[in-house]
Amino acid sequence: MQLTWELDSIYPSFQSELFQQDRRHVETLAGELSTWSASQLHNGQDVAGVMEQFLRQYNAYKSIYLRLFSFAELSFSADSSHTEAMNLMDELEEVTLGAGEALVSFSKWLARIHPDMLETSIASSAYLEQHSFYLCELQGRSQHLLSEEGEAVIARMQATGSKAWERLYMRTLSTLRTDVELDGKMQSLSLAELRNLVYDPDAAVRKAAAEAEHQACRSVAEQSAACINAVCGEAAAVYELRGYASPLHKVLAASRMDQETLQVMLQAIRESLPVFHRYYAKKAELLGYPGQLPFYDVFAPIGGESPATISYAEAQAMIINGFSRFSSELGGFARKVFEQRWIDAEPRSGKGNFGMCVDIFPIGESRMITSFNGNYIDVSVLAHEIGHAYHSSRLAGQSMVNTEYPVPIAETASIFCESLIGYELLQSAPAGEADAILERGLSDAGYYIVDFYARYCFESRLYARRKSGPLSVDELNALMLESMHAAYGDSVLQDSIHPYQWISKAGYYMSGNEFLNFPYSFGLLFSKGLFAQYKKRGADFVSRYEQFLSATSTRSIADAAKLMDIDVHSLAFWQDALMLIAGDTTKFTGRE
Repeated sequence: MQLTWELDSIYPSFQSELFQQDRRHVETLAGELSTWSASQLHNGQDVAGVMEQFLRQYNAYKSIYLRLFSFAELSFSADSSHTEAMNLMDELEEVTLGAGEALVSFSKWLARIHPDMLETSIASSAYLEQHSFYLCELQGRSQHLLSEEGEAVIARMQATGSKAWERLYMRTLSTLRTDVELDGKMQSLSLAELRNLVYDPDAAVRKAAAEAEHQACRSVAEQSAACINAVCGEAAAVYELRGYASPLHKVLAASRMDQETLQVMLQAIRESLPVFHRYYAKKAELLGYPGQLPFYDVFAPIGGESPATISYAEAQAMIINGFSRFSSELGGFARKVFEQRWIDAEPRSGKGNFGMCVDIFPIGESRMITSFNGNYIDVSVLAHEIGHAYHSSRLAGQSMVNTEYPVPIAETASIFCESLIGYELLQSAPAGEADAILERGLSDAGYYIVDFYARYCFESRLYARRKSGPLSVDELNALMLESMHAAYGDSVLQDSIHPYQWISKAGYYMSGNEFLNFPYSFGLLFSKGLFAQYKKRGADFVSRYEQFLSATSTRSIADAAKLMDIDVHSLAFWQDALMLIAGDTTKFTGRE
């Protein structure tokens, strides 16, 4: 069974005729968008006609651009030495500047349209009615745009500003290697490979890997500090110019999520932290520690889980069967994913050691990258990424601008699929393995809730402090330790937390993608609430859930949640979701 993916249906190669044709075509479409916006947005044409012309051209451009960029991104993710793919991503960043400027011009033009006129114009065209949510949202966001000239300047400066700093960081981390002694042998490992060893059953390996990661991060601390200060400093300045109260304000708007939803969720999380602290204390006891749990053992397996307990074929069958019990559509989709080789699951050097799903809407497919090592956690990662792809499949046939759904909701379908497989594993595994699976689920929940809460605290404090100027390495370290203590409290040994964790969290360096932390907590808790509904309602839940997924790209989070009778402003909803995790924690901590 092949563990590598097939990319030929995207493009046969970088040298293929189809690729070269689209490479030229995307430049032409971007240029046509710029020319059109300069000539047609000020000539007094009817509002409906202008909107429809722009959307048709912009959707056409996005279709080609997304296919090209996805091919480059996937190629680079599978092989970090693929310079051709890296260069193409850089080139496409330049191409998109022209299309981006056209979108700004259209948005500014849209801002001048009276809401009544906008509504009447949309109602006059079936095509525009399909894009009603997008157009109204674009008009609302236009209040945060500068002049067309100002936005053009920012976009071009970012290409050699935050985007360049982001690429420097990515290249630095992807090529960083450290010598570490494991099982009596010296090995040269990447940072991603070291991070993967937190799940190793050998405590000595986990500790050695953590110490090596500490040293590796320290060796690139100065350049990483320069990168994070540049990216965050630029974001804060640009969003202030655009009239946002803070970078978080901008992220919430882009997430179609309001401040009230975030605040009640965070309140519920803070209230739940003692539950996780008790879990970590019990874990320390089971691992033989007389006191607090060392941080490098937070993700340690319990019960001596073997590093090779399940084959890829077994994992495939488990996922297909588990998904099929939920619905024939989901099971059939998983079968197609495996049969058509949409997944690169082979562990190898030079490949990113992370889970990722890239949706290629122009061809109606997705591609997923994981590293399958035969652990039960790897089955969960596969289920998670297939969940992302399934969500996107529910948007088949939509135009490009109508396929964009917010990150918090994006994590819902993936974690829901994880829950389906986790439940299957707990029902079918032998008692000893079921205990390990239960603990692994709690470990993952702690990751999404406790660890991501620490990341949220760090980023919030980082932006608050960055207003006064760049932070030194020592200041960044202190900020990270402060944030980790706010989340983990005294449940872990404070001296075992290495302070350079701000270096290994790529989200802090991703320009335009700030606060990639609380959306994952949202996804976990929202999916827990959905899973509880599923267990109560059974088959009646399935069709409604699929309709919900199909609606997520054209509704706010609060409105999409209402389709499932969920009030995201209710503290009780988030507390109930966390109670499901607390119940599993009680099972774990009560076991002698």
